[in-house]
Amino acid sequence: MEDFNLNIEGDDDNIESISVNNPKQEKFLADFTKHEISKAFTEISSEKRVCVIPIGFPQAGKSLLLSSLMYYGRQGVDSYFRVNVLQENFYKKGRLAFNQMVEYFDKGKLYEATSKGTLDLIGLDLKPTNKKMPNLKMAFLDLAGEDIKSIKVSEKGEFTDKIDAAFNGLQIDNSPIIFSLITPFSPPLNDNETLADAHGREDSLHYDFLNYLETTQPKIMKNASFVIIVSQWDLNNDESITAEEYIKKYRPSIFNYVKNANVTWGSYSVGKLLVTNDNGIKMVEIVRKNIDYPARLWRKLYQLSTGLDLEKKGFWEKLFG
Repeated sequence: MEDFNLNIEGDDDNIESISVNNPKQEKFLADFTKHEISKAFTEISSEKRVCVIPIGFPQAGKSLLLSSLMYYGRQGVDSYFRVNVLQENFYKKGRLAFNQMVEYFDKGKLYEATSKGTLDLIGLDLKPTNKKMPNLKMAFLDLAGEDIKSIKVSEKGEFTDKIDAAFNGLQIDNSPIIFSLITPFSPPLNDNETLADAHGREDSLHYDFLNYLETTQPKIMKNASFVIIVSQWDLNNDESITAEEYIKKYRPSIFNYVKNANVTWGSYSVGKLLVTNDNGIKMVEIVRKNIDYPARLWRKLYQLSTGLDLEKKGFWEKLFG
């Protein structure tokens, strides 16, 4: 197990709505039949793409984290890699989502929480500036927290048919998958909840996800790596505690479920948020963007996928600094 410091602020519910104009009524991935979705994911497997699936329940900050990550990749400011985004076939809607994430984050706006039924696939190629290092083909699958939440027995007790179809396609070739489980440092309180209750609820949701995945998709679990991220890490005033220690204390079910798996622990912050209340309307804006944490997460994803370090220096670089 490995601990890395990524450091997400803000909640997915503090956002402005985004609509996708689609005058031609193109057929996107979410519009496919279950068979077509499964087949699309077998094609992803045949391309040797690593599928990254962020998992965050309502108000965990998953959409904001993904926006931050895509913004950093799109800006091309990293000296170690560049990102090219795909737009053909079943990646079309994902490309639209990618563009909107970047645009909103660039303007300091919070991207809309992923709506129910979403099946956005962002395909991209990560190309190291060091030509001796291999390119990494990736596909980010953006799912709605409300859809993942349906696995609770008290709700639906299973994934949506289309999420299951995606997983069924991925398991054909035992494709590598990275699940990024995102949980907030201070989960929002429901009515009549204490903070301890909220921590327990968040822990239970992720446990239900992991347990359902293992019992219904064992091949997926067998080939999965996990990146467990504590969002809103800026709220942490105890500099001595690590993300792994936080998870062990406040999300014990998650910790015990993945501690013997291929797991990495981290924290994340998108930067500084300005929060105001004007006549009862809550306004939130990203006024200081943090680029350190998305940089670290990109590097970690590359390392998990290839076993190589993007920052590894060659002989002459080491010699001359």
